[in-house]
Amino acid sequence: MFSPSLASSVLKAKHDLTITAQLSHWSVRGSDFYEFHLLFERIYEEADKSTDVLVEVLRGLGYTPTFAEFAGPGGTLPSFNGPALVDLMLNRSMEYYARLISFRNALEKEPRAVGLVNLLEELAQTCNTIIYLLSAFKGN
Repeated sequence: MFSPSLASSVLKAKHDLTITAQLSHWSVRGSDFYEFHLLFERIYEEADKSTDVLVEVLRGLGYTPTFAEFAGPGGTLPSFNGPALVDLMLNRSMEYYARLISFRNALEKEPRAVGLVNLLEELAQTCNTIIYLLSAFKGN
């Protein structure tokens, strides 16, 4: 069954990751600034892909997102240090991935949500790429 609360949690996690990556891109400092600057730019561009499509598909299923899903994480970045920001984004990426999978699993038997399930799979693959990039920067 379609769950508005799961839809909301996915949109919020997607947006939190995107905003955190963009703020990190603008804020990172240090001798390795440029490497992290480019990494964070790639992540926010990847994380932001398909947001419009996701919202349109959700609206087609009767869900109307609110400002709260797009308000961002709030506060300030805990650090301007590249490795610390990578850790933060890795946590946000894993949270987003878990919410995507939870939502997908809840929709698997919903016949009218087949397109959404496929989109959630695509978003999960993109999120896996982001997790890989961040993990590679950590040396994992």
